[in-house]
Formats: sequence, structure tokens, C-alpha cells
Amino acid sequence: MKYLLYVVLIILLVPFQAVMYDRLAIFGVHADLALIAVCLIGLQAGELDAIIVGIVLGFTQDLFTGSTHWENLWLKPMLGLMASLASHNVVNLTLSFSLALLLALSVFSGSVMFLLKSLHGPGVDFLAAAQGIILPQACYDAVLGIVVLKLMQWAMPTRLHVPTAGYE
Repeated sequence: MKYLLYVVLIILLVPFQAVMYDRLAIFGVHADLALIAVCLIGLQAGELDAIIVGIVLGFTQDLFTGSTHWENLWLKPMLGLMASLASHNVVNLTLSFSLALLLALSVFSGSVMFLLKSLHGPGVDFLAAAQGIILPQACYDAVLGIVVLKLMQWAMPTRLHVPTAGYE
């Protein structure tokens, strides 16, 4: 069932974002739905799932946008891996931790994308780009990611894992 959900996500997410890109904008700020999906998969499912879905989503995102550097192909799996590793070091995954993690990973992603694009384009001030593009998009990604995470927790409540063997 999980893999069917991943296939549907991969097939529908990037075209949905490409078609609905302007309609999902708030004051000109666009969310990166692939980043949110990969980070949430890393938080909930684990490293391997996040890496595989990140590679495929990054590839399709680069394919649809016509990227010449293929930065999403390697950046999305890395972000999913970071989210998964960060969640493994936390005993209780809280919403505030998830919000801070999504915010930090989105800022990292936006900064890397800006630096890669500035190597081959006209010089733009990084601080102006951070204030006008990177930070607002990171906030949008983090809030949208938390909303999706709460919807996932509401729709699919997890059961408490009780180990079969105890320390007797």
C-alpha cells in the first residue's frame, strides 16, 4: 500500500505543481511540494524511502522544469535523508521540531539553488534574495508541511509499538 501511494505521489505531484504553480502562490511566494513530500517521507518512513522517492521526484522535477544542472536530482534525496536522520535522533517527534526542521531544510535548499543559479547568471545580492525569496518560501514550505503532517496523522493514526521481548 505504501509503495502504491509513492507511485501515485510521484506521478501526480510534479505535474500538479507545474499546473497549479501560480494558483498556490501567496503574495508571489511559491511552495516546493516535492521538498515537502520528501521531507515528510523522511520524517515518517525512513531513509531508504526518502532517498528513493527523492531521487525520482527530483528527476521528474528537473525534467519538467528543464533544469540544466539537475540540482533537484541530488538535492531532494539529500534533504529527505537529513530529515530522516534528524527524526531518528528525537524521542518524540513534535510539531515544533518538525516545523523547525522543515524551515531549516527549505532555507538550505533555497540557498543551494540560489548559489547554483548565481554561478551562471547575473549577480544578485544573496541577502536580498534571502529576504525576498528564500525565507518567505521556507516559511510557506514549513507551514504547509505541518498542515499536511497533521492531516496525515489525523487520517492515519499510528499504533503504539510494543516490543515482543522484554527486559526480564
